[in-house]
Amino acid sequence: MTKAATIDMEFDEDADAFVTYVKELHGMSTFGETETAALDNTAEMIRGYIKSMEGNRKKIPLTPEKLRELKRVVGMR
Repeated sequence: MTKAATIDMEFDEDADAFVTYVKELHGMSTFGETETAALDNTAEMIRGYIKSMEGNRKKIPLTPEKLRELKRVVGMR
C-alpha cells in the first residue's frame, strides 16, 4: 500500500482478465489473468514508464516525494 499513486483494478469479463489503471500516470493501464499478475504487470509498466520518462528528461506528474515512494514500491532505486 502506498499513497504515491492510485491503482484501480476491475475485472473485464469480455477479456477475462483483471485490468489496472494508474490515475496519476496519465491513466496508464495493463492487465493480467489474475489479480497478482495484473499487479506484477502494473509494477513492470510503472518501472518502464519511469525509466523512459527519466531517460528522455520528461517530467513525471508526481511530487519528488511521491516519485521516490513509487520507485521504492516497484523496486527501483
